[in-house]
Amino acid sequence: MVKEYKWQDDYSEEIVSAIKSKDISPEDVIVTTEDEGVYNYIVSGLEERYDNDFYDTYFLDNGYYIILNGTADDLYYSSMQRVINLAGKGVEEVSRVVDSRLMNIGIGYDAEKISLAQEAGMDVILRPINFPPYNEKLADAYKAANEKYGLEPRIYIVHGKEFFLGYPGNEGSLLNYIKENNIAIALIESSTQREHLGQEGLNKLIKDSNYQALRTFTMWDYIRERNKYYNYEGAEEIENTMFRAITERNIRVIYFKPFFEEKGSKVFLTDADEYEKTFISLQNRLSKHSISLGKAEAMEYFAIGTKRMAVLSFGITLAAVMLFIKMFNIKKSKANYLYIFALPAGLVPLVMRNIAEKGFAFAAAVVFSGLAIYFFMIQIKKIYEAKEKYSNVRIMVQSGIILMGSAAISLAGAVFVDSMLADVKYMLEMDIFRGVKFAQILPFGIFLIMFIIYIMNKEDDSVKSIVNTTVKFLNKEIKIYYGILAGIISVAAYIYISRTGHETDIQPSDFEMISRNFMEYVLIARPRTKEFLIAFPAIFGAAFAASKKSELFTGIFMLAGAMGTSSVINTFSHIRTPIYLSFARTVIALGFGIIIGCVLVLICDLCYRLFVKVQERLK
Repeated sequence: MVKEYKWQDDYSEEIVSAIKSKDISPEDVIVTTEDEGVYNYIVSGLEERYDNDFYDTYFLDNGYYIILNGTADDLYYSSMQRVINLAGKGVEEVSRVVDSRLMNIGIGYDAEKISLAQEAGMDVILRPINFPPYNEKLADAYKAANEKYGLEPRIYIVHGKEFFLGYPGNEGSLLNYIKENNIAIALIESSTQREHLGQEGLNKLIKDSNYQALRTFTMWDYIRERNKYYNYEGAEEIENTMFRAITERNIRVIYFKPFFEEKGSKVFLTDADEYEKTFISLQNRLSKHSISLGKAEAMEYFAIGTKRMAVLSFGITLAAVMLFIKMFNIKKSKANYLYIFALPAGLVPLVMRNIAEKGFAFAAAVVFSGLAIYFFMIQIKKIYEAKEKYSNVRIMVQSGIILMGSAAISLAGAVFVDSMLADVKYMLEMDIFRGVKFAQILPFGIFLIMFIIYIMNKEDDSVKSIVNTTVKFLNKEIKIYYGILAGIISVAAYIYISRTGHETDIQPSDFEMISRNFMEYVLIARPRTKEFLIAFPAIFGAAFAASKKSELFTGIFMLAGAMGTSSVINTFSHIRTPIYLSFARTVIALGFGIIIGCVLVLICDLCYRLFVKVQERLK
């Protein structure tokens, strides 16, 4: 009521009359000023960009008025608010108008700021705003502004979540300008670090430009708050975030914003030395990856040929048939006829390319993970069934060979996955490899089937004996410690799946992040924690348990080891990441995993000796 009291006193009588008579509607925006220079600046910007029927101008009672003609679609509303009476009871729920899109339309650029940036030796990139109802002139105004200020428009960044200039209906003018000037379209990465901000029509613009685009990282507020984070003295964690974005996620432009003093603070950090230190350190770290600061260019177009994809699809299907035969231990020679089914698979990319590239990539991730599981299970089964005793050294050597063999099979699967997805749209993350989590869950099902068939089945290899073994397994009495182990495994599985990606609330601890940062500083690539700390050493634990004829612990360790086979392939499934980094990450994880695995063998041996002594005393 206070805000609306005597509002008529702020306007000319003619304007007040027009508002009351609805000639100026509630959707319109009124701009008023007594400064002729400001008025001329606004009107010239409107004339250059929009149709005349979008606005009306008046000079009344020594004041200038500009009426922007709006519609209901231009209004932004608040959330539903409850209106109560004096007794505190709810009367109604209303949603109030809080803003209008007309308050955020482009009318020009600040020449003084452009001049200051140029004098500082920086390039200036204009970021124009689209207004869909009147967009015919916007692309031409953008061109004129670049010419006026002598700018080279190397990058086109869409403003916020608005549409690009000319959308919808007038996209051609901007598209031609982008092609003529070799302008790279910026795809701003989303806050989940997957794909980019959704801007309607943007994907079509990029496709029509033959994928003349690059990935852009904007500094979200939660990143800018990471000054003095993780017990750092300054902005090291912000630097780490930018470093990872550039080296691991194919980011080529950083939309930089000043840091905040600390978490929860909206006060800008004004210490120039801290910014200088951050960028010098970042530049030094990037140089080790042959990346330097400069003028980024659009990614060159690339896509794998359909014929090559057909060959890959054939190979993946052959591997799938092999896995099926091995998984169910089918020994009949007639099973080899199943390989014939691989022939039609080679035709799928010729008729359904989009489905084939993702479908066969998914199949490769699951199949080769399953083959790697089969390999290490058969090798560990040999240890389990061997009559001779294994020394700790022999277990370590044998486990290292088994681990490297299964990793090699997983790497072969990674080659197939990357080859199927070798396309610029995946490198730009305009499209992504779906089903990553499912591809990491399925191998555990494959493991369970093979464990029952190869380890638990003590009879012949017939289907009947396998069914009987499965029934015995399901009817087995559940002991308390079985339930405890099952609970621990369930929690671990939930954390494992939830930690895949950035969309869940389960995030690494501060200690883990500090450890990751340290490894990023001293190594060319940070190995995956679940690989070198859990999955790879678990192969050593499984081999040790097998040498002691412990079916339970052999199974538990092998189950943990199965995680590594899919994790290796998953590392390479992020097409945006350079292959040399993914390979280095896997090799380093193998090295650490072997060292930790050897230590685990010694720990297991110590625990086993203590267990034997305790048992002897209890007799």
